Amino acid sequence: MQKLLIFIAGTKGGVGKSFAAMMLASAALDLELPVLIYDTDNENRTVSTMMEEYSFFLDEASEQYPLDSVINSLFSEEEKKVVIVDMKAGTSRTTQEWFSSVPWNELKSVDVEIFVTGCLTSDPDSVKTFVPWLEYFRKIDFPVHYLLIKNEKDGELFFTSETLLEPIIQKLKLPHTVFVFPAIEQEYINSLNNHGVPLREHYLGNAPDILNTIMQRSRMRNHYYSITDPIVMFYAQRMEKVPETPAYLHAKRRTALRKGEIRDKRYTKEEYNPKTEKGN
Repeated sequence: MQKLLIFIAGTKGGVGKSFAAMMLASAALDLELPVLIYDTDNENRTVSTMMEEYSFFLDEASEQYPLDSVINSLFSEEEKKVVIVDMKAGTSRTTQEWFSSVPWNELKSVDVEIFVTGCLTSDPDSVKTFVPWLEYFRKIDFPVHYLLIKNEKDGELFFTSETLLEPIIQKLKLPHTVFVFPAIEQEYINSLNNHGVPLREHYLGNAPDILNTIMQRSRMRNHYYSITDPIVMFYAQRMEKVPETPAYLHAKRRTALRKGEIRDKRYTKEEYNPKTEKGN
């Protein structure tokens, strides 16, 4: 499998960039892929706080070229298959200048695939602030795959994306993938954030039981699946041999069910087994 270098574009604040970074990382971890997340947000430090074990904070205030660590890590002996860079909101011209100094030709020797992620909401500014990233990366001498994450936290209408951004991408025939992050009750998210618990840790049962009822926990678990299943399958398509982890097998099965490729027989009289519910 190639190394995957995923930049979360530093666009408008409040569009769920850090959440996207953590969910992209969570899906990789579900496949048992080595993950490293770089957190560049010196105001919030959400990722490096909530996923401390897998992250590294880059302090722009104390280092002249903090992002150098991202490229250097690709050439290190330590094997990290998925490297995610959570860029802070309103990324400056200095960062764009840094991108111009990246030795893109040399990156071809380490077999890495580059992704640029735009986190989009119903707010038109979330789209308009991503367009410059699209324009910039079109100019570099390296193939780039674009990830468009439609976060429905503010609604399900993405008029500006569908009428401005996506037609441009399709016209230019740019490789891209669209993920949809369904909305979930804000009180659930607040409960996790207030306890510093990422969604994956709650899903795995490695965190305090901060949701009080079985239905709340069920909704949160299903929310995790609805986000990570497509990402898990996206990663799996890029792997020569997919590890048959329980998370992958369940994601594969749920994906087939959604597409109508298989029928769920768990509840037929002959085959019902309560244990099949565990982990689903």
